[in-house]
Amino acid sequence: MKYPGQPKEPPSWYRDRGPSHIEEVFAKNLEDLADAIQAEHWFGDPEKHSRYRVDFLFKDARLVVELDGHEYHSTRDQLEKDAVRQRYLSRAGYTVIRFTGREIHRDAQQCVSEVRTIYRERIQRSPLKHRVLYIDYPFLRREMLSAHHFYRDLHPGRALVLTPLDEFIPHAVQWLHEKSFIAAFIFCSPEDLSELEALDGYVKEYEKGEVRLNVMPGLIYSLDLGEHLQSFSHLFDEYYLVADDPVYVTPLRSVLPKELTKGTIGVQSRKQLPNGKLLRKGNHETAFAGTDLAYVRWQDIWYPIASSMGLRPHEM
Repeated sequence: MKYPGQPKEPPSWYRDRGPSHIEEVFAKNLEDLADAIQAEHWFGDPEKHSRYRVDFLFKDARLVVELDGHEYHSTRDQLEKDAVRQRYLSRAGYTVIRFTGREIHRDAQQCVSEVRTIYRERIQRSPLKHRVLYIDYPFLRREMLSAHHFYRDLHPGRALVLTPLDEFIPHAVQWLHEKSFIAAFIFCSPEDLSELEALDGYVKEYEKGEVRLNVMPGLIYSLDLGEHLQSFSHLFDEYYLVADDPVYVTPLRSVLPKELTKGTIGVQSRKQLPNGKLLRKGNHETAFAGTDLAYVRWQDIWYPIASSMGLRPHEM
C-alpha cells in the first residue's frame, strides 16, 4: 500500500529504550497538558515494521511534538529519516513541532508554553468534526479554463482573471457551506508540480478558518487519490471531493455510511449519503450519474470558479 495511514502498535522487534533525558524533562513540565498528550506513539504499515515513532502526540489537535537530542538526530542519515517521517506525518494531516535538546535544557517551560499556545489555538479552531478536501487538480484546471472562456464571452466588458489555487480554495469551501480547519490534498501529475510545489505545506487562512495544503504528484494521481482517501479515512469524519470521474466512485463510497438517509434541501426531501460533499459537473454531465455518489450533496464546480473571478451569483 502506497499510503500506510492506519496507526499501529510498535513492531515486534522494537525494544523500549525508555524515555530519553530530554523527554523526561519535557514531560515533567507538561502540567495541564499531561492529560491531553500521548507519549511514544507509532504510525505506519506492518509490512514496513511500523517504523514511524513520534515522541509526543496530541491526537485531538492533530499535533505532534518531536524532541531532537544530539545522540539520535545529529548524522546526515538521521536527519534525512527525520525529514521523511515529517513529510509522512504532514500528509497524514498532522502538524509537527520540533525542539532541539538545547532548547529543552535551556528553558523547558518555555517550550511547553509554546506547545500549549499552539495546542489551544488548534483546539479552538478545530471543529467537532475533522474534514478533508481532495482535489483532482487536472480536472479542476480544465474546468477553470472552460469556465474562464465561457464567462469572458458572457461578460465581455469584465476583466476576468483566473485566481491561483490557494486563492480559489476559500471559495470552494464557501460553496460547500463549510468552515474552520480543513486538510486539503491536491493530487496532480508530475508535470503540474512546478506550479504547485510552493503550496506544499502551506496554510491558507481565511475569515472562517484555515486550510492546510498538501501537494501529491504521481503518474497515476487519480488512483493515488483514491488509495490515500481510503488509507487515511480513520482520521476524518467528512470527505469533500473536487473531481468528476468514475474512478472515484468506489473509494469515496467505501468511506461514506453504508445506508442512505433521508435529508432535506430547502423544502424538498430526498435520500442522501451523509458525510460527503462534491464539487463536480452538473447533473447532465457528471460521471457520477447512476452511482451512489448521485446521492452525495454537491455544487457545480463552475460556481466557486466564477466566484473566485469576482462574479456575483446573478452573473453566473
